[in-house]
Amino acid sequence: MRTDTPRSRKAKITVTLSNDLVHQIDKLLESPEASSRSQLVEEAVRRWLRDQAQKELERQTEEYYLSLSKAEHNEDRQWSKITARSAKRLWNNRSILRKGT
Repeated sequence: MRTDTPRSRKAKITVTLSNDLVHQIDKLLESPEASSRSQLVEEAVRRWLRDQAQKELERQTEEYYLSLSKAEHNEDRQWSKITARSAKRLWNNRSILRKGT
């Protein structure tokens, strides 16, 4: 039975960092949560990749909204009003139901 997962398979790489970064990483190793330089660097890269993906999503969203015509902006605004009213109605009904119990 295999026990490895895509996350458990690792590739060994070599990275050259400035001495000040290595010193900061080593200071972080003093905390109980950190177990190794590799773990810290891996987590930093994961966070950086997640941030990059979030920035790309935000860029694409902005690009989409900037590409909308005036009519599409108006339609979007109308849908926003409709959904806001619907959410308010649902919230009020939920509050009424709670008070009844």
